[in-house]
Amino acid sequence: MRRSLSERLNDIREAALDLVAIVATLDDGAFHALPNADRIAYRALKNALSELGEAVKTLPREVTERYTDIDWRGFAGLRDVVAHGYFGLRQDLLSPVVREEVPRLLAAVEAELKRTD
Repeated sequence: MRRSLSERLNDIREAALDLVAIVATLDDGAFHALPNADRIAYRALKNALSELGEAVKTLPREVTERYTDIDWRGFAGLRDVVAHGYFGLRQDLLSPVVREEVPRLLAAVEAELKRTD
Protein backbone atom coordinates (compact mmCIF):
# COMPACT_ATOMS: atom_id res chain seq x y z
CA MET A 1 0.00 0.00 0.00
CA ARG A 2 1.37 3.36 -1.02
CA ARG A 3 1.55 6.03 1.69
CA SER A 4 -0.10 9.37 1.07
CA LEU A 5 1.77 12.65 1.08
CA SER A 6 0.34 13.62 4.46
CA GLU A 7 1.40 10.26 5.91
CA ARG A 8 4.94 10.76 4.62
CA LEU A 9 5.05 14.31 5.96
CA ASN A 10 3.85 13.03 9.33
CA ASP A 11 6.62 10.41 9.28
CA ILE A 12 9.15 13.21 8.84
CA ARG A 13 7.44 15.33 11.47
CA GLU A 14 7.49 12.55 14.07
CA ALA A 15 11.14 11.71 13.42
CA ALA A 16 12.10 15.40 13.58
CA LEU A 17 10.18 15.88 16.83
CA ASP A 18 11.98 12.87 18.29
CA LEU A 19 15.34 14.30 17.25
CA VAL A 20 14.55 17.67 18.78
CA ALA A 21 13.44 15.98 22.01
CA ILE A 22 16.55 13.79 22.19
CA VAL A 23 18.96 16.72 21.94
CA ALA A 24 16.89 19.26 23.89
CA THR A 25 18.54 18.49 27.21
CA LEU A 26 22.03 17.75 25.89
CA ASP A 27 24.82 20.29 25.80
CA ASP A 28 27.55 19.81 23.18
CA GLY A 29 29.68 17.70 25.50
CA ALA A 30 26.81 15.35 26.31
CA PHE A 31 25.84 15.15 22.64
CA HIS A 32 29.37 14.16 21.63
CA ALA A 33 29.49 11.57 24.42
CA LEU A 34 26.24 9.90 23.29
CA PRO A 35 27.71 6.84 21.64
CA ASN A 36 29.41 5.82 24.88
CA ALA A 37 27.43 7.61 27.57
CA ASP A 38 23.88 6.78 26.44
CA ARG A 39 23.65 3.99 23.88
CA ILE A 40 19.85 4.04 23.93
CA ALA A 41 19.64 7.74 23.10
CA TYR A 42 22.32 7.30 20.44
CA ARG A 43 20.42 4.45 18.81
CA ALA A 44 17.18 6.43 19.00
CA LEU A 45 18.94 9.36 17.33
CA LYS A 46 20.24 7.13 14.53
CA ASN A 47 16.83 5.51 14.05
CA ALA A 48 15.05 8.86 13.86
CA LEU A 49 17.60 10.16 11.34
CA SER A 50 17.19 7.04 9.24
CA GLU A 51 13.38 7.25 9.28
CA LEU A 52 13.47 10.95 8.49
CA GLY A 53 15.84 10.48 5.57
CA GLU A 54 13.89 7.56 4.15
CA ALA A 55 10.64 9.56 4.26
CA VAL A 56 12.33 12.59 2.67
CA LYS A 57 13.34 10.41 -0.28
CA THR A 58 9.68 9.75 -1.07
CA LEU A 59 8.53 13.37 -1.21
CA PRO A 60 7.40 14.65 -4.60
CA ARG A 61 9.56 17.26 -6.27
CA GLU A 62 6.84 19.93 -6.10
CA VAL A 63 7.02 19.79 -2.30
CA THR A 64 10.80 20.01 -2.05
CA GLU A 65 10.92 22.82 -4.62
CA ARG A 66 8.63 24.95 -2.45
CA TYR A 67 11.20 25.00 0.37
CA THR A 68 14.52 25.77 -1.25
CA ASP A 69 16.16 26.63 2.07
CA ILE A 70 15.97 22.96 3.14
CA ASP A 71 18.74 20.58 2.08
CA TRP A 72 16.41 17.77 1.05
CA ARG A 73 19.17 15.83 -0.73
CA GLY A 74 21.36 16.18 2.32
CA PHE A 75 18.69 14.69 4.58
CA ALA A 76 18.09 11.85 2.13
CA GLY A 77 21.83 11.22 1.95
CA LEU A 78 22.15 11.37 5.71
CA ARG A 79 19.86 8.35 5.91
CA ASP A 80 22.39 6.42 3.83
CA VAL A 81 25.28 7.58 5.99
CA VAL A 82 23.43 6.49 9.13
CA ALA A 83 22.34 3.18 7.62
CA HIS A 84 25.69 2.27 6.11
CA GLY A 85 28.11 4.10 8.39
CA TYR A 86 27.16 1.84 11.28
CA PHE A 87 29.56 2.90 14.04
CA GLY A 88 31.32 5.72 12.25
CA LEU A 89 29.00 8.71 12.70
CA ARG A 90 30.84 11.95 13.34
CA GLN A 91 29.09 13.68 16.22
CA ASP A 92 30.83 16.99 15.43
CA LEU A 93 29.18 17.03 11.98
CA LEU A 94 25.88 15.64 13.18
CA SER A 95 25.31 18.16 15.97
CA PRO A 96 24.66 21.22 13.75
CA VAL A 97 22.36 19.18 11.52
CA VAL A 98 20.22 18.02 14.42
CA ARG A 99 20.31 21.32 16.32
CA GLU A 100 19.92 23.78 13.43
CA GLU A 101 18.71 22.10 10.27
CA VAL A 102 16.14 19.68 11.73
CA PRO A 103 14.08 22.50 13.32
CA ARG A 104 14.01 24.30 9.93
CA LEU A 105 12.95 21.07 8.25
CA LEU A 106 10.25 20.62 10.87
CA ALA A 107 8.91 24.12 10.16
CA ALA A 108 8.76 23.39 6.42
CA VAL A 109 6.97 20.09 7.03
CA GLU A 110 4.47 21.78 9.35
CA ALA A 111 3.79 24.40 6.67
CA GLU A 112 3.31 21.71 4.04
CA LEU A 113 0.97 19.75 6.29
CA LYS A 114 -1.20 22.87 6.59
CA ARG A 115 -1.31 23.06 2.80
CA THR A 116 -2.45 19.45 2.49
CA ASP A 117 -5.25 19.71 5.08
